[in-house]
Amino acid sequence: MSLFNNQVLQVALPLPLRKLFDYLYLEPTTDTQENNKPQQGQRVIVPFGRQTLVGVVIKVTDESEYPIEKLKPIKALIENESSFNTQQLNLLHWAADYYKHPIGEVFASALPGILRENKTIAQLAPQALVLSGDKSIDEQLSKNATQLHKLLTLLKQGSYTRAELTVADVKSTSIKRFVDEGWANWQAMPANVKNVTADDVSGQLSLNTEQAIAVSAINSSSASNSPSSCFLLDGVTGSGKTEVYLQAIEHVLLKQQQVLVCVPEIGLTPQTISRFKQRFNLDVELWHSGMTDKQRFNTWYKARNGQAKIVIATRSGVFLPFADLGMIVIDEEHDASFKQQEGFKYHCRSLALYRAKLANVPVILGSATPSLETLQNALVGKFHHLELKSRAAGSQLPTMKLLDLNQCRVDSGIGEPLLAKIKQCLAAKQQVMLFINRRGFAPVLMCEECRWLTECSRCSSFTTFHKSKNLLICHHCGDQQPTVHQCGGCGSTRLSTVGVGTEQLHLALQDAIPDFPVIRLDRDSTSKKGDFEAILEKINKGEPSIIVGTQMVAKGHHFPNVSLVGIVDVDGSLFSSDFRAPEKLAQLIVQVSGRAGRGSIKGEVWLQTKFPEHPVIQDLVNNKYSDFASFALTEREMLSLPPYSYQALIRAEATNEEYASHWLQSISPHLNQFKDLLVLGPSPAPMTKKAGKFRHMLTIQCKSRPYLHKVVDWLIENLDTVQKDNRIRWSIDIDPLDLS
Repeated sequence: MSLFNNQVLQVALPLPLRKLFDYLYLEPTTDTQENNKPQQGQRVIVPFGRQTLVGVVIKVTDESEYPIEKLKPIKALIENESSFNTQQLNLLHWAADYYKHPIGEVFASALPGILRENKTIAQLAPQALVLSGDKSIDEQLSKNATQLHKLLTLLKQGSYTRAELTVADVKSTSIKRFVDEGWANWQAMPANVKNVTADDVSGQLSLNTEQAIAVSAINSSSASNSPSSCFLLDGVTGSGKTEVYLQAIEHVLLKQQQVLVCVPEIGLTPQTISRFKQRFNLDVELWHSGMTDKQRFNTWYKARNGQAKIVIATRSGVFLPFADLGMIVIDEEHDASFKQQEGFKYHCRSLALYRAKLANVPVILGSATPSLETLQNALVGKFHHLELKSRAAGSQLPTMKLLDLNQCRVDSGIGEPLLAKIKQCLAAKQQVMLFINRRGFAPVLMCEECRWLTECSRCSSFTTFHKSKNLLICHHCGDQQPTVHQCGGCGSTRLSTVGVGTEQLHLALQDAIPDFPVIRLDRDSTSKKGDFEAILEKINKGEPSIIVGTQMVAKGHHFPNVSLVGIVDVDGSLFSSDFRAPEKLAQLIVQVSGRAGRGSIKGEVWLQTKFPEHPVIQDLVNNKYSDFASFALTEREMLSLPPYSYQALIRAEATNEEYASHWLQSISPHLNQFKDLLVLGPSPAPMTKKAGKFRHMLTIQCKSRPYLHKVVDWLIENLDTVQKDNRIRWSIDIDPLDLS
């Protein structure tokens, strides 16, 4: 229906609904609002049932498929500007289409939490206190008002932010008095965008030949303004990938552009930002989930106005609104943390590649253990493959040794030969790192009479015993229960721990080697603010000590005095229903091993296992990761598994065990009309019950990505017709990584 003076706004709302909602925009009657026209990407306040929601305008049109009398008018435009730039809008539309996720939730995920409310950017932007034009303030202040005179003296020199006034020891009551009396007012600070000069990027390290070739290739691409290029920086651990990043980034900064550096874990950001700040005399900002809403907004705002020259971020940083993006770096690109597993299931790497294409800028994917998908793209020429085959600064790759746990005495997970080696290294004033991918004291408590095990009542998993907290905790749903002292099966009090976690290993080593400190690095030991940084500072002193940790110790750390790395238990990952399990295990072993011998001492890596003849372990001990990857790719090609095919996973969950299974079974026959599809399932998820919900899954596999997406589009469009069941909660995961 045609509308005359008014317009229809198609609005995306933060709801799990795959549609836009039409609202009427009524022309304002006052002249003051004359220029406040709706535009794409603008945030609006709209009525929705009994709620009032913040939505994003996706399209402004003169037409609606609904009668005009049924359209509700918007309540207000939040501000007279779009919250998204053109590049972001294109990226988010593509992301919603590719990952088959409701567009309103996609747009909401790209905003800081504070902008999902009815607040303007101007209100939230950094403000400074500025003197008004009244020159008689001195006369109105009593001589004894020392605090007020102090504030007046400061403001006569210039404007000050609230933080700067706090540092200057100005009381908030004095600030309030100045504002209330009209002597001063808060004004939005102009963006202080600094021009980068050669003095701001000093401190280069000398490069070896391989590093120099890599930097030259990346800089040539950046300088030529050619269509965006993706570089796989495939370098062994300790090969100086970070120095390659830094020198390539320097080239971009001198062109007055911005850089996004994505890291997989929050834990890596403090040391990364420290290294970047040492190198660059510029605004280096952080972006991760551990920050407050206000802190995240400040980073968002500085990226938007060009003030933040470098942003170091976790996966959601790919959505930030850069004023002039010049390069994206994805460090440890293989890491599964780059894939969002809940809600909007996107992969940071895929979005970064598309965003780089939109912005016509290079992407660097760095890893010592590239994912097989990335490696295949490099091998077929889609990505430029840059290899760093030797360690920087002359250090050597560590020696790998197998310790067969069937042939030695084991105490608290440590074999006697490894314990002897640990003592030897400590006596030589070196550091030792022990990796075990289980936190807590023990993975489970068991009854010695009837073999009953402590299980989570809400998940298909066991509860982990945390001795320090005296709790049984489920690491999947977070449920906590007091430690039991009596068997739930037979009533016996003979309960014992099964398996080893970081807490038990930590205590056992303290008893076995009391003369040296044992430092634990896991989620439990770093739960309080500042704990992680304090532990890193202790390790970086280089004093002889034992570092015990989970995956937190495996990623990106540089501890030059670590000469010995012990992988306490690799067997847990050897037998899995996930076809990616060997790849994940290989990456983990290589990454953990890479922490050894990064200084002048040649390192050793000991792998403890009860299956020393396993082909994956033998391959990694005797060959390189590239050899393993080559064999794994051949195996995947023979079995038509990714990256030689593409997958979409339909998950269904319900409170009743049969509902989800029956719902997927009713869908499966409808997929038979499509050719060249492999439909796997429906089957129970490896963890069938999680947080009280029973979960089943259906995998659709196809050699053609466009055809697979066409099938998924048909399925989404027809699900209500094919099978509607409000008792089921379902989701679609494109390119799934986690099948649990």
